[in-house]
Amino acid sequence: MTTNKENERLGLTVDEARKMLGIGRNSMLKLVKVEGFPAVRFKRKIIINKELLPKWFEENCGKYDDY
Repeated sequence: MTTNKENERLGLTVDEARKMLGIGRNSMLKLVKVEGFPAVRFKRKIIINKELLPKWFEENCGKYDDY
């Protein structure tokens, strides 16, 4: 028997993450290229760590760059 914890995904897609942040797809694709952003690329698939995304956002809040 499997539990919800075993079925829970560790990551978010680009679209799921952009909806969480309330930004567009192009902006999200720029963010995943920022050094230190919690994302992993598997060929064309990008997975964002859903536990580290809020932490990254909090730590970078108030920092402005050319995203």
